[in-house]
Amino acid sequence: MSFEEFTSLEAKRSRRSGRWFTLVRIAPVGWAALDGEIEALERLVSAVVRRTDFVHRKREREVGVVLVETTESRVALERIRAAAAERMPELQLRIGCAPAGPGQQWQETWRWAGTMLVADAAMPAAA
Repeated sequence: MSFEEFTSLEAKRSRRSGRWFTLVRIAPVGWAALDGEIEALERLVSAVVRRTDFVHRKREREVGVVLVETTESRVALERIRAAAAERMPELQLRIGCAPAGPGQQWQETWRWAGTMLVADAAMPAAA
């Protein structure tokens, strides 16, 4: 299933149930990574998020995640950053996320998550 198909289904579920979900975009700084690194990142993210969440390589240099039925993404993002720092320390990541609610267009939320992705790259790294 493609990212777009899964996200469309999740948006429909959200409208029926009234529960929100979160879209996450993960990319190396400057999109500077080899194909194998992006594939490894996709596997790493899949291993640390819940089974119900959806992880998919988006485009060539980005991983997209749908956090099902949650607006609280802090814990998932902390796990992703910690696992990446431990297993892929040479890869500097930037992460952007945005919640999507009933009646919202998921594409708009995806763009907002992209804005947050760019903002994350501009933030100084924690010491």
